[in-house]
Amino acid sequence: MSVGPNRVLAAWLTLLIGFSALAGADTHPSQAPCQQAVAEGLPTSGCNRALTLHVTSIDFAEELNGRTPPPGRRWLTLGVRFENWMPSDLVFGLGYQEALLVASIERQLYLRVDDRLVVRPTLVKDTGLEGQFVLSRAGAQRHGEIAFVVPEKSLSQLSLHYYHDQYGPLAVPLLGEITQPQALRQAARSVDGHDLLALGVHEVGLHQEWLGRRAAEGMQWLVVDLRGQGEWHTPVDARALDVAAELDEKGSLRRVMEYIEAPGLLQVVVDGRHAYVRDSRLSSLEDDPALLPDAWTGGRAVFAIPEDAGQIDLVAYMPQFRATEISTEIRPALRFSLQEGKSIPVDDEPVAVIEDDPIRVTFHSLEPVDAFAAHAEEQGQLVLIEASMSNLSGVGGMMAVADRFRLQEPGGELVGVFQRGPAPLEEPFWLPADDEPRHFTLLYRLQAPSDELEIEYGGVSATESLALRVPH
Repeated sequence: MSVGPNRVLAAWLTLLIGFSALAGADTHPSQAPCQQAVAEGLPTSGCNRALTLHVTSIDFAEELNGRTPPPGRRWLTLGVRFENWMPSDLVFGLGYQEALLVASIERQLYLRVDDRLVVRPTLVKDTGLEGQFVLSRAGAQRHGEIAFVVPEKSLSQLSLHYYHDQYGPLAVPLLGEITQPQALRQAARSVDGHDLLALGVHEVGLHQEWLGRRAAEGMQWLVVDLRGQGEWHTPVDARALDVAAELDEKGSLRRVMEYIEAPGLLQVVVDGRHAYVRDSRLSSLEDDPALLPDAWTGGRAVFAIPEDAGQIDLVAYMPQFRATEISTEIRPALRFSLQEGKSIPVDDEPVAVIEDDPIRVTFHSLEPVDAFAAHAEEQGQLVLIEASMSNLSGVGGMMAVADRFRLQEPGGELVGVFQRGPAPLEEPFWLPADDEPRHFTLLYRLQAPSDELEIEYGGVSATESLALRVPH
């Protein structure tokens, strides 16, 4: 059950939102029309069978506890109150404790913004709320303030959602209507999923500049509107969800599913072999997105990719999800084709190959260069090695390469490891299963020109020394 604006207030909100759209951007974030509209409807609340959540105040700020938000965003602070509402039928009929645990606010309380974004909370210091707490009896309350990072632009929809492990979800509408997930999901250009979660791609764009930042030379910004929904279900007592259910009846509760380790696992793969991860400062999609069970939401994922990219795919690789009700099987990667194109061919004759079970390391080419990625030949010699790794097993894993290749002779140093672009390779990186190669470039600076490099490779099951000829 939720308490929202009445019809008169809803009509007034609509006028305010329309006026905001005509007027353009807010003249000052802390005096946003949406803040005034929300404040007029407060206090408001939502509840399930055991817990009530009240929202009592709203504020916007450019800074919170000395922290500034990423570009294009600002802080929104809500005053909230949690209240124990444990019913007697659960206490006396099913033996539930009257005390109620409000667990892990940072992982179970979310702000839904414009029917698109899901934002995790930041606890405001010294305001009465911790990460979790117990409401000891019916009627017990806890007050505090919670902050969220939201877009600077005028907002059209806001709602606060809390998901308990045992009771039904509750929603507190703050601004606008809450759109049903099925309508939003059907608007996606492509959807893929499994028993734990579903993801869908909406808009896709290529830009030279995004949120005031120009892409590096030879690169461009790929912006993907990515949304999803949790599909995970766990068993519960049906009476905890519905007062009309029989005491011995069992039910199923749809749960929030977090896409954990997503900063490294959500990738754009170019030409089947170059993988790029998000720029977290420019992306509104949360680092580890929380996929709500009753919403189709997400955010924009922003990637720097080469301007000459051919085939472009967005791939969500899956970790081993860990929970008592989840099987340990590895779920398949979710793949979305964003652009069809011809990939740049790879030389069929590699310089050398190392079989490091279950990893195959291939040296594709080696050449001296005058300059590369802002590094110029000054003294000695710059040498580029184009290499790749493939994982021949059925399980992907994180991999680092900088420490695996050691220059023995002649003297010199590894300047860096790069991807096509060129762009620095973020390590460790995800090396997929089933022989899906990942290419990278090693840049060495030699103390003196040489006709041959001796490199030692230290791997998973093999250590080898290679003598590689430097062409002239």
